[in-house]
Amino acid sequence: MRFIRPESLNKDSIILDVRGDEEYKRERLALPHIVIKAGNVKPDEFMKKYNPKGDKVINILCTSGGLASEVAMKFEEAGYNNVAVVVGGIIEAEYEGIEVLKN
Repeated sequence: MRFIRPESLNKDSIILDVRGDEEYKRERLALPHIVIKAGNVKPDEFMKKYNPKGDKVINILCTSGGLASEVAMKFEEAGYNNVAVVVGGIIEAEYEGIEVLKN
């Protein structure tokens, strides 16, 4: 499993936020991202829709990294190795200076 530091994310990154609705409503990245609850992620469908060439890394984000690791394993079990867990999740992203929008 690969890991990526939040400061490596940018507007061209494919970011998948797998947190629940309540967490997402409280805070979210200002960077473009896709939101799908962890339990609803279907790796084949996701890749077909958001990364059809399979040439980009999917950066998976949750609150602190645990749930993102579980989703990354789903991708890897489906044969996709171009996924990375955002270390420390949105908590670390904000700490590292990534803009986080809050409600």
